[in-house]
Amino acid sequence: MAIVDARPQRPLTYDPCAPDDLRLRVQSRLGELAPSQDGLLSLAAREALLGQGKRVRPVLAMLAAAHVGGDPDDALDYGCALEMVHAASLVLDDLPCMDDAALRRGQPTLHRRHGEDAAVLAAVALLNQSTRLILQSRLPAETRLSILDHLTQAVGFEGLAEGQMRDLRDDPDTRDAVALRQINNLKTGALFAATVRGGGLLGGGDEDALARLTAFGEAVGFAFQLCDDLLDACSTTGALGKDVGQDQDMTTFVDLWGEGRVRAAVRQSLAKAASAVGYDSPLSCYVLDLFRQADLEV
Repeated sequence: MAIVDARPQRPLTYDPCAPDDLRLRVQSRLGELAPSQDGLLSLAAREALLGQGKRVRPVLAMLAAAHVGGDPDDALDYGCALEMVHAASLVLDDLPCMDDAALRRGQPTLHRRHGEDAAVLAAVALLNQSTRLILQSRLPAETRLSILDHLTQAVGFEGLAEGQMRDLRDDPDTRDAVALRQINNLKTGALFAATVRGGGLLGGGDEDALARLTAFGEAVGFAFQLCDDLLDACSTTGALGKDVGQDQDMTTFVDLWGEGRVRAAVRQSLAKAASAVGYDSPLSCYVLDLFRQADLEV
């Protein structure tokens, strides 16, 4: 299902091979960082981390570093830490006590392959390893603490965990547009904002650049969550490689607004993101390309 475009089509002004190259570098580095010990815990964590995926967050972090004049590789390990967090969140999201999903990226979910105990512990281990990776980096101590603050804030009571809790437990009667936007900002937007702000910080960006990157990340996060809602309602398991219809018992923006208005909101969010960093920036072009892909994994 294509959801595009934030504005009229125009020729790309960046090397379209660059994001693929970044993704390959991320994949290679993740292979180096994945746990190599024997045993079920390491096996489950490796499978969660190295399974098929677009590595969107690491690529965005590296593009953000380049956007402010830095070297994309300055944000490589930070991007890998983000991927560990993302992988852990998917494992937890799929558990029977949450979405009770059967498929993820075309394969049985981790708890179905190895048991709920292994899945939970693998997720905890990956979250722990994400912070350890940053702490062990050769960055100046102040920089390490700053990006670690961005990451942990996006995961905890002001991010993923709180957003997921509210999504699971909020009274359905209170799920109006304002409440849903708050949930989406916590569950999805916070990590995207931390992704590009942290990447920009590692690239040497000033406060104005970091503020623009944060606005970009928040808008992209909202667009991704809207897209996820649409795909859950309108796509198929075969097309996505994961369960659909997971949102049937809860109110989403598709229920509140309808498919047409949600598509329009995606376009508006992408336009807002592009205006924050420039329509012709590699960041904008990369995200718009992602939304042109019918098999987008979010």
